[in-house]
Amino acid sequence: EEDHGPALAVQPYEGEVKPETLLNALLAGPTQEGLYSPFPWGVTLRQCKWDEERPGILLVDLSEQYGALADVSLSLADYAVVLTLSQVEGVEGVEITTGGRRVSYRSHQTLNVQEAVLWDELADTIS
Repeated sequence: EEDHGPALAVQPYEGEVKPETLLNALLAGPTQEGLYSPFPWGVTLRQCKWDEERPGILLVDLSEQYGALADVSLSLADYAVVLTLSQVEGVEGVEITTGGRRVSYRSHQTLNVQEAVLWDELADTIS
């Protein structure tokens, strides 16, 4: 029986803890062996700024390649961004757009770290 690894794993980061810097490091891909990027090849950060009307919300606009993601792949990529940005002081939520457009099939646009399921509850109950 093969074990499956975590969908999201941690790679230590040393550097400036600013939203743009963290996102660019995340989008550059992992350097640690055995880790894989959840992003399509070529995704870049177009813009990252604080929402002036909603304190604590970061607005992240990624290049068009991000729009190729759907279903579980989109959720993994979204929460890789959200979990990374939650390390920045003051971040309460993240809104991700692709080429300036919202993803229409998300149930809600503002994502936060509290929504992320970081363990498999069912795995704990199955022997």
